Amino acid sequence: MSFTIPEGKLYDLSMIKEISHGNNDFVKKMMSLFIETMPPAIAELKQHLSTSNWSDLGAIAHKIKPSIDTVGIQLLKEDIRTIERNAKELSNLSDIPELLEKLEIVLKKVMSDLQIEMNSM
Repeated sequence: MSFTIPEGKLYDLSMIKEISHGNNDFVKKMMSLFIETMPPAIAELKQHLSTSNWSDLGAIAHKIKPSIDTVGIQLLKEDIRTIERNAKELSNLSDIPELLEKLEIVLKKVMSDLQIEMNSM
């Protein structure tokens, strides 16, 4: 698969900004937390994929789903749910590697963009 990242912003911080009630430090903390927690989660997903540990792969997908939703990454909203569902139901397992590849590409771009935005706040 050669997933091409679409143009434009891949995330939407409006949910975080809404719950922050104008507290910029809170927004920055949430951005920072996302940037810190995603690389190990991606590594775990890839590890579980390589060992066909579908149960743990599904659990990690379930764990990061709220983060993807909170940061407003619409591009991954359905994919993370498909990964979780397929892993837990042991169905369409051959789709998971491609979905994980897209997930990793998009998350790396989002983390990079969030870092840039955070540094300019």
